[in-house]
Order: sequence, then structure tokens, then C-alpha cells
Amino acid sequence: MAKKKARVRLVDTTFRDAQQSLLGGYLRTEEIVPIAAQMDSIGFAAMEAFGGATFETQLRIHQDPWEYLRKLNKATPNTPIQALIRGQNLVSKRNFADDVVELFIKHAARSGVDVFRVFDPLNDLRNMEASIAAALKAKKRVQGALSYAISPAHNLELWGSLAKGLVNMGCHEIVIKDTSGLLSPQATWELVSALKHMVKVPIDVHSHCSSGMAPMAYMAAVEAGAEVLDVAISPFAWGASQPAAESVVAALEGGEYDTGLDLNRMWDVQHEVEQLKLRHIEHLSPVADRIDASILRYHMPGFMLEDIFHELDVRKASARRGEALDEANRVRKDLGYPPLVAPIRQMIATQAVHNVLGGERYATVTQELKDYLQGLYGRPPVPADHELRRLVLGREEPITIRPADLLEPQVELARQQVRKLGFEPTDDMVLIHLMFPNLAPDYARGPQPEKADGHRPAAVQVETAPPPPPPEPEPVAVATAGQAAEFDVEVEGEVFKVRVSGGGLSVIGGGAVPAASANSTPAVPKVTEGTVLAPMQGLIVKVPVKPGDDVKLGDVVAVLEAMKMQNDIVTTVAGKVSAVYVKEGEVVTPNQPLLNIG
Repeated sequence: MAKKKARVRLVDTTFRDAQQSLLGGYLRTEEIVPIAAQMDSIGFAAMEAFGGATFETQLRIHQDPWEYLRKLNKATPNTPIQALIRGQNLVSKRNFADDVVELFIKHAARSGVDVFRVFDPLNDLRNMEASIAAALKAKKRVQGALSYAISPAHNLELWGSLAKGLVNMGCHEIVIKDTSGLLSPQATWELVSALKHMVKVPIDVHSHCSSGMAPMAYMAAVEAGAEVLDVAISPFAWGASQPAAESVVAALEGGEYDTGLDLNRMWDVQHEVEQLKLRHIEHLSPVADRIDASILRYHMPGFMLEDIFHELDVRKASARRGEALDEANRVRKDLGYPPLVAPIRQMIATQAVHNVLGGERYATVTQELKDYLQGLYGRPPVPADHELRRLVLGREEPITIRPADLLEPQVELARQQVRKLGFEPTDDMVLIHLMFPNLAPDYARGPQPEKADGHRPAAVQVETAPPPPPPEPEPVAVATAGQAAEFDVEVEGEVFKVRVSGGGLSVIGGGAVPAASANSTPAVPKVTEGTVLAPMQGLIVKVPVKPGDDVKLGDVVAVLEAMKMQNDIVTTVAGKVSAVYVKEGEVVTPNQPLLNIG
């Protein structure tokens, strides 16, 4: 008699990945918890409902992510809560010291997380080890996730080596994490079959429906031996989200891969989730809520394609789409074939447009690209192009150690900072301050009173420490010299028309200075080599230097917010700050002088 297969288990992503992919993460605690309580009886293997980019969005809408987690835990006694952790980045997009990683994981476990899914955008296991160790120390279940990618460097041997490394670290399961929807049925079959021979732990397949292949890939996965699939309740499924839970249960019902879940328990929940989606229809991304087969043609995530196409269209350069897409693949090759996962995909898209429209490849590079080549993001699948590294870094040598080894302990200093700001330094508040220091003070002061129309005004954020990179999946605005694009930016309820021009994140010298606006300082001296100019219109949230301060090449001298993204303005000259022309909270225009060095 043939051995009966174990039931396929399903992980529900409705309240984390699904709502983040489709709605940007705008669901509120009071909306999620009652529905999650209903879903608790369905029998999901876990409910992924914490971590990723939703932590930041909760803070932006004045929701307490820690209190949310505690309430969710209380409402779902039968279903494990799962968190997505970006390795050493945790729920932000910059590395933290190991003491921060340990405190965050410990506090999340204490607050209700039962399963930690850990990944790194580059699949650099060194960036995952601290999070995995902390979760094991907290006696929680740990999943090691492989960021799926297609390239000459990504073969079965590499995937097997990474999976073995994660199991050796103590991971209880391996996840094939396909954020772009690039997994074909054949590739899924081959990868799952290979991993089943190489590691003796369950395999979980996580894919997005962006290209339309995910349901077919899921069927191939279970036939190859995968034990777990990620799904979402149908109103929050499909498009850039996961396959629908109801559809997967029905497709497998009655066969050897039956999930054992009762569809009748899902119908009431389905109705509630549908109503929730309708209440947030203004947050639904039209790009995310559809199938985009172009993903299969270019092997790029849908959001990355949209970023490139949009930036070319606004510059009336749509005829150069083919060049830009080819260039994006060349840039990716130059960088060592990193997976196209945020924030790497935005970096590559930005650089590709710069290279095509700038007339010369890498004539302009962003600070993020320099940091990447410096090794501060980690180790790519293969080394980055040597000539590119030499061009961008000059005589500087990239680091070869684990990036977090450069960091001193951060927790106690953060406690002191929170206390100085006048707030109780609880673990809740200290971790919020560490993850998103630009949002923490405003969040801690509580929500602002509603306007007559029932909407809360957007808060001007007060920066208290170096800001994190931009949140996923915001498009990256790219502009080249002599060209511009327009966007609407809301600050304190007032909408500004933002005209983005110039190239890169910092502009030193050159170019004409526009007439002073109502928010700029009049009688600014003539622009010199040491004058730091605003690269785009936006809000100055931090000026960390003052006249008389000495600055080194590459130091951050201002932080500008535009399109909900924080941009470090860095200096390309060294010297002493002779004058500062702007104040925190001031809206500046493109090419407006911010300060002078020398």
C-alpha cells in the first residue's frame, strides 16, 4: 500500500503580505483583530500578520504595532502568529547592532510572535544569523527564507548550499520566497525536489500572483514534496498578493494533498474581508491588483517595471524603454546578480535610468549604490564588477566582514535618547525609536485631532537620528540634469506641487539658483563649489550640522523628505561649514542652497 502523504499546511498572509502588497499596509488594529478572531478556527498553520513594511505604516497612521500584536495574540489562541524579519534590518532597511536584533526578537516573542520568518535581500547568511539565533534563544519556530531570483549565478547548487547553511543555523523550515512571481511550475518542481534531497526539513513555497504563474507553481510544489503553501483570503489574494486560500483548499480537496481545511468556515470570513477591502478601496494600487505578464518577458518585478516606465514617460523618453530595461539587466550583472528585492530593485531601476538618460554609464551614482559596492548591504551572489567598484569607490576598499560587525551596541544609547525626548523608555518605545527615529516623536505624542472633513492632517516628522531608507514598495523618483518630473506631496494637509530635477541625492555647485520662494532664505550668497543644493523639492526634516562644524567627504549635512521618502543630502567636499541657509521644517525648491562648506 502506498504511503499516505501528510496534509499540505497553509499559512495565511491576509494581514501582512497581502494587505501590504495590495493596500500598502493601511489596515488598522480594530479592523484586523475581530476578523482574525473569526479566522482562528479555520486551522491555518500560521497567520503571518506582523513585520515587514506594515510596522512602519502602522506608525505613520498612529497605530501601535506592539499593542496590535498583543491584541492579535489574545484573539487567536489556536493559530500561531508569524512575523517577517529582514535579517539584520529587522523591520527597517538598515542594519542594526546585534543587541537591537536580540531585543527586538525577544520583545516580539514576548508580545505574541510564535514563528519568525527570516530573510536577507542578498541571501547573505551572515545578515540572518543574529535574528535566527535570537529567535531560537526565545524558543520559537524559525523559518529560513531564500529570496528567489533568476540569473546565471542562481542554480540548484547555490540554493542547496544556502538551504543547508540555514538548517545548520537551526532553522526548522526552508521557505522559497518568490516576491516577483517568477517561479514557473518547472522551476518550482526542480527546486523543491532538489531541496527535499539536500535538507530534511519542511519546504514552504511563497509566491505572488503578479505574473499569473503562482497557482501553477503551487501545484508543482506540492507534487514535488512541499509541505506548506502561503495563501490569502480571496478578496486580498491575486494580483501582487498570494493565491486565494479558498481556491487552493478547493483545488487540493479530496486528493492526496488535501489540506483538511473546511471551506464552509471561510465563507463568513470572506465576506468580512471583502467589506474591509471596500472600505480601503482608495488605498488599492491599480498596479498591484492585476496580472502583469511583462514580468515573464523581462524577469523583473512589476513594481520595478512600473518605476522604469513611469520615469521614462514623464521625461518623454518612453521610446527608450527597451534601452532602459536592457540597461537594468546590465546594472544587475555589474552588481553581482542580486535578487530583485526591495531596496535593491529600486537601486537598480534608478541607476538604469541615470545611465540611459545621462549619456554615460555611471556618470551619476546614488549614495545607496556606493554603499552597496562598499559592502554595507552584504555579499552578493557573485562579486560586483571590479572596474565599476574602482570607478565609484576610488581608493576605498570594500569591507569583507559582516556589515553589522561595524556597529557598536545601540540599545542603551536609544534608551537615553528616548528619555531625553521626554518619553518613558519602555521596550515598546525604544524599539520604535530605533526602527524609525523620524516617526517616533510624532507617534509618541499621539494622533492629531481630526479636521472638519474627518481626516487627520499629515504630520511633519521631526528627525532625531539618521533616517532609514524609503519604505517598500514606494517608487523611486529619478531625475537627470535638465529634465524634470512633477509629483504632489502633502505636508500638514497642504498639497505642494513637487518638481524633481537634477541627478542623484546630492548636488554640489553648478547650475542656476532659482528665485527665492516664500520658504527660502533671501539674499543667499553666490553658489560656489562648496554650496550644497537641494536635489529636489521637499521638506527639510533635519540639519545635523551648524556653522563652524568640520565635515568629511560623504557626511550627511541635511535630510530631505519628498514623496514619503527620506533622502540623505551628503557633501562631496570636505571642510568647515561656513553658513546654513535653511531650517528644519522648511519646504525647499530644487537647486535651492542649503548650506555652504569652505
